[in-house]
Amino acid sequence: MFRRWASLLLVIAFVAAACGGDVKPLEDPGLGDLGRTSIVYASDGSVLAQWHAEEDRVAVQLDEVTDDLINAVVAIEDERFFQHSGVDLRAIARALAADIESGEASQGASTITQQYIKNVILTPEVSLDRKVEEATLAIRLEESLSKEEILERYLNTVYLGDGAYGVGAAAAHYFDKHVSDLTLSESALVAGLIQNPSRTDPTRFPDAALARRNIVLGKMVELGWITDEVAASADAEALTLAPPRPPEQARYPYFTEHVKQMLLDDPALGATATDRYNMLFRGGLRIYTTLDPVSQESAEAAVTQVLPADGPSAAAVLIEPGTGYVRGLVGGSDFYGDEPFAQFNLATQGRRQPGSAFKPFVLAAALESGLSLNSVFDGGSSITINTNSGPWEVENYQGSNFPQMSIAEATVFSVNVVYAQMVNAVGPEKVVEVASAAGITAPLEPFHAIALGAQEVSVLEMASAYSTFAAEGTHIDPIFVTSIETEDGVNLYQPVPVVTQAVEPNVARQVTAALTEVVRRGTAQNAQIGRPLAGKTGTSQAHRDAWFVGYTPSLAAAVWVGYPEGQVSMEPPRTAINVVGGTYPAQIFRAFAAEALAGTGFGAMPTPDADGLVVVEVDSSTGYLAGPFCPRDHVISIQTPIEDAPSIVCPVHNPDGVVAAGAGVVPDVIGRSLGEATATLQTAGYLISVAWADGGDLPQGTVFNQTPPAGSPAQTGASVELLVAGPEPGTTIPTVLGFPVDQAEARLADNGIGVEIIIQAEADLESAQRRPGVVWKQDPAGGSPSQESVRLWVNP
Repeated sequence: MFRRWASLLLVIAFVAAACGGDVKPLEDPGLGDLGRTSIVYASDGSVLAQWHAEEDRVAVQLDEVTDDLINAVVAIEDERFFQHSGVDLRAIARALAADIESGEASQGASTITQQYIKNVILTPEVSLDRKVEEATLAIRLEESLSKEEILERYLNTVYLGDGAYGVGAAAAHYFDKHVSDLTLSESALVAGLIQNPSRTDPTRFPDAALARRNIVLGKMVELGWITDEVAASADAEALTLAPPRPPEQARYPYFTEHVKQMLLDDPALGATATDRYNMLFRGGLRIYTTLDPVSQESAEAAVTQVLPADGPSAAAVLIEPGTGYVRGLVGGSDFYGDEPFAQFNLATQGRRQPGSAFKPFVLAAALESGLSLNSVFDGGSSITINTNSGPWEVENYQGSNFPQMSIAEATVFSVNVVYAQMVNAVGPEKVVEVASAAGITAPLEPFHAIALGAQEVSVLEMASAYSTFAAEGTHIDPIFVTSIETEDGVNLYQPVPVVTQAVEPNVARQVTAALTEVVRRGTAQNAQIGRPLAGKTGTSQAHRDAWFVGYTPSLAAAVWVGYPEGQVSMEPPRTAINVVGGTYPAQIFRAFAAEALAGTGFGAMPTPDADGLVVVEVDSSTGYLAGPFCPRDHVISIQTPIEDAPSIVCPVHNPDGVVAAGAGVVPDVIGRSLGEATATLQTAGYLISVAWADGGDLPQGTVFNQTPPAGSPAQTGASVELLVAGPEPGTTIPTVLGFPVDQAEARLADNGIGVEIIIQAEADLESAQRRPGVVWKQDPAGGSPSQESVRLWVNP
């Protein structure tokens, strides 16, 4: 006891002497060497993650702190803060008197300025010398900083329990609020933690925390800063704490973890690994990312919606063409789970065979080498190519047999035999060159089998490379972070986009034209979303990996489905179906693309030039002209030059040579109204498909082009595509799956379609995974012929 009295008396004497002479100002110590929490933001400004080492500190400006919190802290810790000069002589004398009266050390006398000095400069040591030093530095600091500046720094450094440093971290930690939103009751509780944060921790000792809160409120009443009535109202407020957060949990951990690892490897944030670690986890950075929560959540929901609970996993990456911004990333099902591959990022770390999804790079290489979409190659069901490594035997999927066909049609139906001839014609080295320029960063070997996707790539690479086609050949390396700033707004990091003209614009447009047909009538029809879309499916050997990669002018996305451990076939009985690119992957894309693209324009997509080609129906199981008795699931319509069109009706399924109708000549309907043209073609026995485009000065609904052209020979029953002037009317039902119900109703109303709403929970999902107010089922489905009403199922 006596030693404490002596210390206090000596401090009083020292302070009195110091105040009587000149005092040298102390340089602003700021937050000292104390770590600050870095915050990671999504593109909409919402918080994705908070990174810190042993200290969780979110620095705030004083003008963000409520008057209630400021008054509560000052009242309970240093009521004369705005009157003294760093050391409060009255408080020291009062504490000394109280200690003498009680016979023990019962009161403290450190000012807020002294506490701040202790927090950032001095050690916790308790000694006479330390006390003298503390007082000296406090007086010097008051000569260099204003009271407001000192208070702001103190509020950002004071420890408030459970790893939270500063009032910003405490507000988020205990109440899940920004410090500016704290109530008087919450402010008093936070202020009360300062004296003994471990014993008044509201999560472990709520009664002690409330008792201390009421002491703070009582002190504020005593000082006349609030009334008894206001204090009583705050005292009556229930203690409502935020649910405890698991350590280091992020909203979208596969994305944020990739960003973290990327920055830890980036010399722009420091010369050494230690420098970069300290910058990220102790530097209080503000890290702004490209992630769009709407796109991200729609992709996660789509995976859950499509894949069976006991089935394979999925990964997806969504990229904005023209900017390289990564808008969404699904790297697995549960980053924080206990499965062996839980934290393995299937989208960025996993490399798998893309199968036929790699064919667009072969197509681009062929077009750059002088071939065209109308170039014709031999068909068949298999072929042997002599390579430097020996004979290469190639078969079509399921042994499908095709006649001679154009490159465009071989792309639509993913014909391996034609693509084997294409890679042999242009050389695998050219394919490697194109794929690498487009965005495939994995090392590729110039082997012929590259044409069929036999070499491994990542989902991120595929999305990035396809975005090159969407941007008419311009490639931009994927961007995850748009800027990094310090707490006071100084920019530390801004990515410099790596932009290259990877593919000739005309080549990219031709690739898009072919891939648009893949979605419209080829292997990727399950990906259709009611707007122009280009894409390609892919399936590796034995159904071990399944892909769909697709794009519009404003979104490119890659979806992979498979088992994390790899080399596991997705075939019955392990899976309910043979999983190929046109099943789960295409369905996942369709489920999230509509929502991810909501609010964006449809954009224009190139269409293939079919001049000089005719449309014929072929039995893909035999390669002959389809007859009336051929299995309809094997009959496809292909475009081919007149001289190469098959003329022999399939003898396997039509042994007597019976044909449905003979070959005819396509009528000329250019210049007619759509109604007249349709009647003429139907009378001649042809099917009709319609596309709408700007027809200049032509009247709305006038046909100004047709494929095949007038006079072309074409099998009766084949399809004739008409290009009609004007904007497309609402002839089909738009897809509204994944839309908020009000947006879905508005979109259907714009197309003259009424809505019947059925409020029903999506049974396949747990309650925590259901998105309230979102459409999860519609009948009829999007793309169906338009009708007066559509039923929508909406989660309550």
